[in-house]
Amino acid sequence: MEGIPLDLEQLWNESDINTPMICLLSQGSDPSSAITELAKKQKIELRAVSMGQGQEVMARELMLNAIQNGGWVLLQNCHLALDVCDPLFQLH
Repeated sequence: MEGIPLDLEQLWNESDINTPMICLLSQGSDPSSAITELAKKQKIELRAVSMGQGQEVMARELMLNAIQNGGWVLLQNCHLALDVCDPLFQLH
């Protein structure tokens, strides 16, 4: 099986403010740097939090701030907090 490179700019162009972009990682693939670069290119504030170990409160605060003031929130390792992620995406 051959992987298809993720075109974040195309994904961003097809997205809207009410739909989160979700990137699933595969072995040897981490889109974090590409997401950071796209945010810089588009002049969008980006905040990141790695889920798990009690970071759910921080994730909620970052999401609420982004909803109110704009910007992106990069939630990493969401598999560690699946019960938290569903309500986060329903905040808007």
